[in-house]
Amino acid sequence: MSHQNPLFEFTRFYKGPGTEPQTNENNQKLLWDYERFWVEREDERAMDHPRVVEYLQDGLPLCNEDDGIPISLKALLFNRYCHWMGGYGLESDVEGFKKFLHRDYLRPL
Repeated sequence: MSHQNPLFEFTRFYKGPGTEPQTNENNQKLLWDYERFWVEREDERAMDHPRVVEYLQDGLPLCNEDDGIPISLKALLFNRYCHWMGGYGLESDVEGFKKFLHRDYLRPL
């Protein structure tokens, strides 16, 4: 009898091996891969992970705090957002990330 990973409750795209989206619309495949990385690596979920510490220092925990996304996953998404789309200063990156969360990540599938 197989048990579903309880972390899948927090992921929008990754629900285990073989669940990769068929389309890359709105970066679904990339987001699936980031979620896979977060689910499969316990150290990525640690509150003392440098990425989480940076996320908290940048004042982002209040960004959609009731959206159901764990801070460690949100920190990973913010880091990747800044890597690919950011680099224009913290204020700009934070505002862009908030828009990204609503437009590409939290929108209905």
